[in-house]
Amino acid sequence: MLNIAHRGASGYAPENTRAAFERAIEMGADAIETDVRLSFDGELVLVHDHTVTRTTDGHGPVADHTLAELRALDAGSWFAPAFAGERVVTLEELIAEFVPRIPAVLEIKDAAATKPTVAAIARAGIVDRVQVTSFLWTPLLEARRLNAGLALGFLTPEFDADIIRRCVNRGFTQVCPHIDTLAPGLVDRAHEAGLVVRAWGISRREQVATLFDTGADGATVNWPDWIPAYEH
Repeated sequence: MLNIAHRGASGYAPENTRAAFERAIEMGADAIETDVRLSFDGELVLVHDHTVTRTTDGHGPVADHTLAELRALDAGSWFAPAFAGERVVTLEELIAEFVPRIPAVLEIKDAAATKPTVAAIARAGIVDRVQVTSFLWTPLLEARRLNAGLALGFLTPEFDADIIRRCVNRGFTQVCPHIDTLAPGLVDRAHEAGLVVRAWGISRREQVATLFDTGADGATVNWPDWIPAYEH
C-alpha cells in the first residue's frame, strides 16, 4: 500500500515545510506530496492555497509575492509555536534536499507552473523520482507533451468509467479519486486499464480500511503512520 505523506506529514507539522517533509521521512512514508505554484518573480514555490493567508503570517495571493517576500514569512507559527520560523520552500530546495532521500509527488496548482516544473525535473535528472499530478487537465496534458516519460496522475472528486477512459486515452499512469468514491469494481476496472489507483481525502482513521477493501494501490494521507498501523 503506497503511503504518500500529504504536504509532508501535515497532520504533525506545518504543511509543505521542511519540518513536515522531515517528519514524513522519519515516519517511513513511501513518498512526499507537495503543491507547486509560481511566485511573482517566476520562482517555483511549495504552497497549497492561492493565498499565503492560511499557512503563513502574511496575506494575499502567492503570485503577488516575490520569492524574497515569501521567504520572509513565518510558515510555521500558525500550526504551533514550536514551528515558528519555518519558511516557504522552493521546488529547487525540495529537489536538492529531499528528493535524493524520498520520492516526491508534485501537484501543479497553477497551470503557468507546468513548463518550469517539467524543466526543473529534467534539469535535475529525477524523472524516475517524481510524479506529477493535478486536478486540472491542461497542466497534465502540457507536461505529457513536454516529457512523455513523466508519471502523470489526474486528481478527481469523481470516479467512474469515463474518468478511467479519459486518463488512459491521455496516457496518464495514475487516477487519483477521493477516498469516498472508491469501489472495488471501479478499482478493478482501472487496474485492468493499466492505471494505478491512488486516493486522496482521508480525514478519519477508519477510511484507511477502504483502501484495503477496494484494492486501491495507496493514498496521500496527512498522518503517515495511519496506513502502517492498519497493515499491522
